[in-house]
Amino acid sequence: MVLSVFAGTVAFAGAGAAQSTFEYEGGAVHYVDSSDDAVIEVPFSAQVNSNSLTTDNFTVFDDDEDISGQVSSITQPQNGRVIVEMNDVVQSRDIEIRLSGDIQDASNNDLSNGGRKDVAFAATTVGPNGDVNAYRGSVVAVVASSVNTDIEITDDDDDFTYFVSGSTGTNSRVYTFDTENRDVGSYEATFDGSNTATIELRELGLDVDIDDRTVTDEDEIEGTVSANAGTRGVQVELLDSDGDAVSGESVTGNLDGQGEFEFTLGPVDTDDYTVEVTDLGSGVVIESDVVTVSKAGEGRADIAGGIVTQQRGDIANITVTLSNTDTATLTIGSEDAGFRANVTVEDDSGDGQVNVLFNTYAATNGVSGDVFDVADSDDDIDTSDIDPQNRVSSLLDAGEYDLEVRSGDDASDDSQGVGTLVLEERTTDSLVSWTAPTGTTFDDSDEVYEAVANANVTESDDIADGDLVIHQLQASGLEGALEAQSGNDTAAFFALNGNVYELSVEESNPSANRDAFVLNLHAGNTVVVPDPDNDTYFVAFDTDDVVGERPNGQTVQLDDGQELLANFTVYEDEGNLADEDQTVEDEYGIVEAEHSLDEPVNVSAASGQTVAGETTVAPGTELSLRVRSSGDTQPSFLKTASVYVTEDGTYEGTFDFSEQQAGDTFEVTVRGGAADSLTVDGNVGEGDATTDTATDTVTETPTDTETQTETEIPTDGEPTDTATEAPTDGEPTDTATETSTGTPGFGVVVALVALLAAALLAVRRD
Repeated sequence: MVLSVFAGTVAFAGAGAAQSTFEYEGGAVHYVDSSDDAVIEVPFSAQVNSNSLTTDNFTVFDDDEDISGQVSSITQPQNGRVIVEMNDVVQSRDIEIRLSGDIQDASNNDLSNGGRKDVAFAATTVGPNGDVNAYRGSVVAVVASSVNTDIEITDDDDDFTYFVSGSTGTNSRVYTFDTENRDVGSYEATFDGSNTATIELRELGLDVDIDDRTVTDEDEIEGTVSANAGTRGVQVELLDSDGDAVSGESVTGNLDGQGEFEFTLGPVDTDDYTVEVTDLGSGVVIESDVVTVSKAGEGRADIAGGIVTQQRGDIANITVTLSNTDTATLTIGSEDAGFRANVTVEDDSGDGQVNVLFNTYAATNGVSGDVFDVADSDDDIDTSDIDPQNRVSSLLDAGEYDLEVRSGDDASDDSQGVGTLVLEERTTDSLVSWTAPTGTTFDDSDEVYEAVANANVTESDDIADGDLVIHQLQASGLEGALEAQSGNDTAAFFALNGNVYELSVEESNPSANRDAFVLNLHAGNTVVVPDPDNDTYFVAFDTDDVVGERPNGQTVQLDDGQELLANFTVYEDEGNLADEDQTVEDEYGIVEAEHSLDEPVNVSAASGQTVAGETTVAPGTELSLRVRSSGDTQPSFLKTASVYVTEDGTYEGTFDFSEQQAGDTFEVTVRGGAADSLTVDGNVGEGDATTDTATDTVTETPTDTETQTETEIPTDGEPTDTATEAPTDGEPTDTATETSTGTPGFGVVVALVALLAAALLAVRRD
């Protein structure tokens, strides 16, 4: 060998060619192969010396624990592809393999990048022409028949919303498909552009619910793991605020047949923690909400706001706040007040407060119903009692009642928070009548108020036969009595009707020699929509669904010209809701439901022609206007529009007659709501003729049979369907159709809407 030195460089001649680097290629993966063996594939850049295939050189760790004793064999089925076979699947996402620097290739080159390497865990395996089910969030091992195989994965969406192209890699047959952020559905894996495999991705639904997210360092952390599939192994770990697993705070178990597993961890030091759950079968991982562990100390309870005001008979909402405790005992009243009750509550929701609902009506001796309840269904009433020496046989008097609260369940402990419950006298204030289109329904009071704002519910003294009557009752002190009844809101209201109070609707203008009839209102033909927070109750019925009954038993249908007097009376009952009768009334009349148009309807042969009329049906009613050619008019035409009745009882639709000629004739048909359909004649002129609002009613029966689909008017004023007519009289098909839809909201003057809304809401309390 010759040593040459020049310019500060030393070179060795005759040493031969440079040696190649031998290295680990990365991407080790643990999966179950086609022979149902649990293996770890470890790819290298070149063939591994067979003498290197030992557990000293290939050391497997599970969560830092050496589990090399579970290795059954280490082989090299293909050059550079090493397979470490395990006795069983290592169901963990924290697998590592330590590659010793003593590993050599066939030319005795040492491994250049040894050390600990992460191992991916693939819960499911699929090969060419195979199909498999996998859970979203898991890793799927896509195993090819040879190394360095191109892999493409696409979803089954025609738009190909997901596409990825990759390779198994050097000396590897495994491509890992991570499904954590993928949509549930079907995916196709293609091997080297030919063979395919199908992966059906499902939702495991793994979830964890913590019983109490605010505990002390003396408490345990308890919860429940659930999933869509049962009998699966899960691992539950407690992670600190740095995301590190807390030593010793881990439990492994199996979901039961219902897919649930209950666990207990701790107690642990003060910190913010999360609970991490791993489904051992799929590797799917979820993490809980934060659990705050604070220093154990004296539990405290207080009354938020201090003063609670309500009317006699209503339900008082008393907010109890808790710290360093889940349990508190509230005392209402005192010996001096002649009433004293205790209730122990538990903050199961973990939000640090319990809203206690005190039914001042049910607190009366002999009245059925729960005296105490909680506003949040996650919280709980442990115990409650009324002091037998300090209870009342009539409704609690107006006045001030002491409130005391302390942590724990012993009412004899010193109070930690105090307040006052102020009970005011109840009142019966007003009864107002409103109307709404036939078919209108309301699920709650918010929908009623929305309908008022949209002018779909309007105050009226004249209500069309067939439309809805809505009585708005303003009265405090009824909430507790209604809550004490069984059944829904309507059933509860009528359970007390005729006993505690009475709502009656009576004819006020009976004909000669006739006794006035009274409407037979009951839970089967009437709906009650309560808003007790604002001492408001809406009682609604369709005039077609109710009948009147005279004293002699004769029944009477509601009809045009009848005047009705609605009366709501809280009965005199000293010491109860009223010491003397409290009565409110409102009067309204029934009018015939009818539409009207001036006849003939005159329009010009131009666009923007208005057809307008009047009607007695409720504002907000959707009407269908149909304009169809008549006589010898050619070509024939048909134009339709959906319009809405405004608050002043008018309606109008706009049509394009620019393709018609002067002298053409047509018929206008108005239909919809509680009224019968109306048909009048019309003419097309050359001038600027438009229809005027009708003053006379003309009712005709259409000459052809028409079919119409009617859809309930939504309370927000938006149309839900367009009327459809199908002529059946054998006439030729019309050649032109034009649809013009009226604007919901009925063109209401803003000031008028404000006045109507104010009339309804004026007595609502803040």
